Amino acid sequence: MKLKIQHSKLITFIGIIILLNVIFPPPLVPRRFTMREGEIASSDVIAPYNFSIPKSTEELAEERAEIAKRVLPIFELDNTVLKKVNKRIDDLKRTIDSLKASRHVKRDSLMHVIQRDYALDSDVVKYLLDNNTRLIFEKLMVHMGDVYAAGIVETKPAGFRIITIISGDKEIVESIDELYSLAEAESIVGSGQRRPYKQLIANFLVPNVTYSKEKTEDRIDEVFANRPKTKGEVLKGELIVEKHKRVTAEAMEKIIALQQTYVSIGTWEILKTIVFRNLLYLSLLFLLYHFDKITQSNLFGLKNIYFIALLSAIYLIIGRITYLTNTIYLLPVAFFIFLFALYFNFSIAIIFTMVFALLFGVTLNSTSIFTYLLVSGFVAAFSIQTINSRLSLYRPLSYITLANIGAIIFIDLYLLKGRLNFIHIGEGVMNAILASLFFALLLPLFEKVFDFTTDLTLLELGNLNLPLFKEMAIEAPGTYHHSIVVGNLAEAGARVIGADPILARVGAYYHDIGKLKKPEYFIENQIGVRNPHDALKPQMSTLIIISHVKDGIEMAKKMKLPRKLIDILEQHHGTTTIQSIYQKALHLATDLNQDAFRYPGPIPTTKESALVMLADSVEAAARGEKNITITKLQKLLRDHIDKRFSEGQLDHCPINRNDLEQIKTAFLPILSGIFHPRIDFEKEKNKAGDLPPTNKVNDKQA
Repeated sequence: MKLKIQHSKLITFIGIIILLNVIFPPPLVPRRFTMREGEIASSDVIAPYNFSIPKSTEELAEERAEIAKRVLPIFELDNTVLKKVNKRIDDLKRTIDSLKASRHVKRDSLMHVIQRDYALDSDVVKYLLDNNTRLIFEKLMVHMGDVYAAGIVETKPAGFRIITIISGDKEIVESIDELYSLAEAESIVGSGQRRPYKQLIANFLVPNVTYSKEKTEDRIDEVFANRPKTKGEVLKGELIVEKHKRVTAEAMEKIIALQQTYVSIGTWEILKTIVFRNLLYLSLLFLLYHFDKITQSNLFGLKNIYFIALLSAIYLIIGRITYLTNTIYLLPVAFFIFLFALYFNFSIAIIFTMVFALLFGVTLNSTSIFTYLLVSGFVAAFSIQTINSRLSLYRPLSYITLANIGAIIFIDLYLLKGRLNFIHIGEGVMNAILASLFFALLLPLFEKVFDFTTDLTLLELGNLNLPLFKEMAIEAPGTYHHSIVVGNLAEAGARVIGADPILARVGAYYHDIGKLKKPEYFIENQIGVRNPHDALKPQMSTLIIISHVKDGIEMAKKMKLPRKLIDILEQHHGTTTIQSIYQKALHLATDLNQDAFRYPGPIPTTKESALVMLADSVEAAARGEKNITITKLQKLLRDHIDKRFSEGQLDHCPINRNDLEQIKTAFLPILSGIFHPRIDFEKEKNKAGDLPPTNKVNDKQA
């Protein structure tokens, strides 16, 4: 049997891996087309995906040339030119003054030295030697300072009246008419002057505003880079060439564009993709296995594996369909996370949110898909924690709607750097609606198939107007009242120790349904009648009393009650001894085996089962007490609860000593409210002389 189970698990794992490889197939070698322009197409050519038609090299060159005509040429202003020119003039002046001061140097030698260092014509040197050099240079520097202040370019660019001038970090747009060309500057400075003076100007005057070809080209490239390099888009499924039709130039352009998008795919690339994707799938399985080992969640129990496999398969198939139809935002990941949270718990729902998001995000290499699925799944896990009414279903619907819209806005504006797509917003809203709708419609089916219970189902089963409880109220009124009190006690205890209060209460309602088979054999239903056990042997009484557990289990299975309720019903007596019958038997014989008077068990394995056991025990004990007081109730709670703990009845459930103290505190106000001291009206009437005393059964025992 164990071997069969192991085989079933292995087959399920292999099936999931195969499905993953089918859902995410490796890339295939794309089809190449050999048709040419003007030929007749032998088959239809349909776009396998969206792609753009790139502009040709000639079209791009023409477009760049057009941009170059419109981009302003960039010039650089060098503010140090005037200082350098003035320094050269000052150096020449000092040289001439120095040579003139030397009386032993002949005039020809003076001219030779000056011409060697400054490359001046003989006429210019003679002009400087024969005139007042200081005045000439001062006038020259003043005139040159004026034209440099306006700016001097070597030549003014043809076709541009406006240019861009860069000076350090500053950039200004200037009219070319505001600047002087080199020729214009020489003419202005030398206006009305002698020819040697004009030659001297030409020797020193250089542009301080120079054309930067490199920066102009960079500016053209910057503008060109922001222009689209495509001239159209072909959509997935679009007919490019129809079979038996002539291949036009436009169609050929699209075919070439399609083939340019192909990536060179060979055997190694395909194998590499398969290997690494399956490594991802196995890594995710290992993550789940390791998480299961740490948390003891029993993820790999056979029924749990079937549950995980079914949901994963449905998720992958729906995800593939939405991806192929470009409606991935409709993938209702929240629906699956709802079911994981209710079937397992919140932590496992979070783990599967990450797994489901990684499957599509990593395999499809899409950060946006990963982000969307992760956000939607996380919000679903948080919002489904307390679903206990039909109205509460609107809470996860609203939360997921807001989360989906927020995630899509973040993806469109930040991750994709595009515009907000309102179609995507609509898909996100529809996603939340579909997830909630599927959840409401399919949850009962999943509960039946996989035998798990939600608060909604428990609340339906806890309706005291059900035929079972009406029958109990008539046929076994004591048991009916007892079950309600036990339910209130168990619910109160569950709230203080972190158990499920609804499960505890509803489990208490059903824990004694087996007594309906023979209600008269149970003391709470023996009102004003003789106890039938008085005429039975202890062993027979034991069989009858114990049988109510077995009968209850059979009834629960026929009613198709959830497994959680059946477990409570089966475990609520554990392996305790029926003390009243055992003590009766000891009076008849001393060599008795106490185990013959025990319930068969098992002992409680959950907090809820333990709470029903404790509540059942203390309620029955309190009902049998006479002259009840708060002190008596406190002692009764302490004795009975501690006794169950010391007997080992709570060894298999996660309840500790601190929990037991909290349970005692929670039980006390409910018991004191039900079994508070009452006025004995018969005694009062007897004192007044109205009626003779009677031997009525104390109503506390009834």
